[in-house]
Amino acid sequence: MGMERPTQTQEVVLPWGEGELKVRVPSGWNMVYPERGHVLASDARSELAIVTSAVENPVGLDPISRMNLVGKNVVIIVDDNTRPTPVFKYFSMVLDKLEAACGDLSRVLLIPALGIHTPMTKEEMAAKVGGQNLSRLRWENHDAFDAGKNCAFGTTTRGTPVALNSHLEDAELIVLMGLIEPHLMAGFGGGMKNILPGVAAADTIGVHHQLLTDPPETFNRVGMEPRQNNFRLDFEEVAGMISADIFCINVVIDHGGQVMAAFAGDPIEAHRQGVDYTRKAQGRHLPEQVDGIIVNSYPMDINFKQSMKCVGNALPALKPGGAVMGFLKADRGMDDLPLPDKMRLPLFFIKGLLRIIGPKHVFALLKVIKKGLNAEETFLYYYILQLIRAHDLFLYVPSLTVEETERLFYFDHCAETGEVIRKGVKKIGHKATIAVFPEGGATYPIVFGG
Repeated sequence: MGMERPTQTQEVVLPWGEGELKVRVPSGWNMVYPERGHVLASDARSELAIVTSAVENPVGLDPISRMNLVGKNVVIIVDDNTRPTPVFKYFSMVLDKLEAACGDLSRVLLIPALGIHTPMTKEEMAAKVGGQNLSRLRWENHDAFDAGKNCAFGTTTRGTPVALNSHLEDAELIVLMGLIEPHLMAGFGGGMKNILPGVAAADTIGVHHQLLTDPPETFNRVGMEPRQNNFRLDFEEVAGMISADIFCINVVIDHGGQVMAAFAGDPIEAHRQGVDYTRKAQGRHLPEQVDGIIVNSYPMDINFKQSMKCVGNALPALKPGGAVMGFLKADRGMDDLPLPDKMRLPLFFIKGLLRIIGPKHVFALLKVIKKGLNAEETFLYYYILQLIRAHDLFLYVPSLTVEETERLFYFDHCAETGEVIRKGVKKIGHKATIAVFPEGGATYPIVFGG
């Protein structure tokens, strides 16, 4: 459960780069600092030893070393450079095991799980898996937009027409390498997510993402139990459409990017075990929802897109209509994230309209006011509209320019830290319960003992 700190402590201290950020709060606020519900024993083994042990003792499948892969096609799918998975630390070990099972690596192909992201350069792929490792095998980018490079595998029971990278049709083993972390849509990253959306066709991704608009319109699914999340269950169903064996290698990392734990084997069973661990490692217990949240982007400080994760991660702690008070370091500012078109309507008008129409009609409104968006853009906007319909956001992001904050219409930008708190007070008053997430980029709340 959350540990309450004395309200006379009117200062919140947040990690901020190499230093800290001190934020003054009203004395009448009841400050709650959610904590882990479990004590995790530290693993003294090296990162390589942790992953190797998981690969040699997989869940629900034979280890790679016992597979006869001579003359067979193998596809390795690694998450792309939008994820901090330190694949380079253990990729050579995986290649060694595949080389022993295959006789050589001539029939092994590496593909990044791009979805509809920008293709990776050779330098970026070398940074992901290690330069020497990359030189040992063939690799190519996935292309979600070329129909000739994707083929049909069937349709899920939820109506998603599944078209995937054509190399999966000829593969006899598929190795997925990813990261289990809180995720806005899938609840947790990792598992079969490397396949859908990772190497799926754009149309497949678009239809699949529409599941987020199904009742009860749960637009934020951070930490959601996998068996309750139709978005995750839909892409996990794809495992049964693929004839190849699928061997999953997922890791959980700490705030410094070090491997804490690894889970390998069946892409669903092993992932479930990884989720259980992640809930203990990154979940923060909270007895009930609160009036406001103070969230800090650490350790996801590289750019605005990564820093914004702290907001989504912490949302389950917030009552409807609550206030988000965010402190986002975003060292590189917008980085390569394109700016949205400037909205012609003021934020207060957009909020009012969204609250009138309710959550069920947000997607329909989006299709009217924003045409020509790709699948990722569509559901990013959908998420944003649902977010501002439900909550007020007051953010301090010192790396953004005035022009950028004007184009990022969906939050009140605050020029200094005190302004964030003053706007929060105006929204929820001087007597309120506030949950604080100093490491909001990598943790999430588990409410009611979740």
